Amino acid sequence: MQEYKFNSLILKQKFKDHKKFKKKILKCWEEGPDKAFTAKDNYYNDQLLKSDWPQANNWERPWIKLAGDSFYQHLKLFAEHLGYAGIKLHKLWYQQYGNQDLHNWHVHDGNYTGTYYLELDKNSPTTEFLFPDNLNKSFTVDVEEGDMVFFPCWLIHRSARNQSKKTKSIVSWNVDFDNIQNKYLHSRDKVEHI
Repeated sequence: MQEYKFNSLILKQKFKDHKKFKKKILKCWEEGPDKAFTAKDNYYNDQLLKSDWPQANNWERPWIKLAGDSFYQHLKLFAEHLGYAGIKLHKLWYQQYGNQDLHNWHVHDGNYTGTYYLELDKNSPTTEFLFPDNLNKSFTVDVEEGDMVFFPCWLIHRSARNQSKKTKSIVSWNVDFDNIQNKYLHSRDKVEHI
């Protein structure tokens, strides 16, 4: 099989409202009805302390009402950086990892997904990716608590087993791009061909 390599971007930026929302979001999750999440079958081998994944497209959850618009605006900035005019946010959910919890190799629906690290201890794993041209090698992006990472849904990734005694808490999403920015639509004849 012939391979043609091309560049694809992973974007990282501090969530501007991290300090504003962190304690309030955690309180919503603590008081909410969500429970431990386990998925074990031929594909999944996951164990999470707590998640609202089954409600990922329910926009009436208290934490979504609190911070959902801020998340949407930040995700839209990522999309605009890539040349898109906006996004369609299909799903938004959280996952909490206790000691030894994991979310094994997987991909997402949509164009882009990502991780917002709401709580991240130095001994907790960050998102690990497989190189598309060498599935025997992986890499991570250097992140800290409060960072958001935005990456293509087709990248095979995981959260390895949490070795920390402290809870790791993340938010994730699935988005599709809905339009290309006009300045790129009308300048296609000026694009450099390599």
